[in-house]
Amino acid sequence: MSLPASIPVWLIPGALALALTLVLALFSRKWRAAGTIALGAGVLAGWWWLFGALPASPRQLPERLPLLALAMLGLVALGLAWRRAPAWLLPGLGVLGAGWWMAGAPRNLPDLMQAAPVLAGVALYALLALRLARWRAVLAAALMAGGLALAGLPGPALPLALVLLGASLGAMAGPGAPILAALPFAAGLAALAALPVLARGTPLDWGMALLPLAALLPWPRRR
Repeated sequence: MSLPASIPVWLIPGALALALTLVLALFSRKWRAAGTIALGAGVLAGWWWLFGALPASPRQLPERLPLLALAMLGLVALGLAWRRAPAWLLPGLGVLGAGWWMAGAPRNLPDLMQAAPVLAGVALYALLALRLARWRAVLAAALMAGGLALAGLPGPALPLALVLLGASLGAMAGPGAPILAALPFAAGLAALAALPVLARGTPLDWGMALLPLAALLPWPRRR
């Protein structure tokens, strides 16, 4: 039985992200760096497969996500090589870069001022998402996928969210990783949340975008 016949095509990117992240997370028990790049590699692989290439000049909002994932994975790799970097520097550059990219990559001051609300919103969202550790990241990705399914946004938004879900699930198999390792997931979640808001901006879209942040809420403790 061929793969497309056995698995719906829109599930393949998420399955690929899950498999690659899982393998790297398990391998990190012998090579720690594998666990650091696992989440970012899974997200990039799934999104790259979904689009078939890395669009050099993205014309639509979803096409911006694969290059964003590549840039965030590059920052993670830089962190592995530059171990003396301040702990806040690369994550800070990452969240600001995600905001700038999703705001249309403005290159002059007037455009930057006009895009400032989007830049700040995406950057703040990504910064909050960096706090999503392990199972909370899985919950946030699941909430994102469920919200997108309910919102009925046309295009590849749901498969994009399933890639985040698959990658976050695969990362659970490995030991804990530094916060920089979560940067591709956090930036991807923020960018994906921005898609329906920027495309339509209905109250449902805003609610769907904010829904994954519910994973940050304190979990009730058993008495």
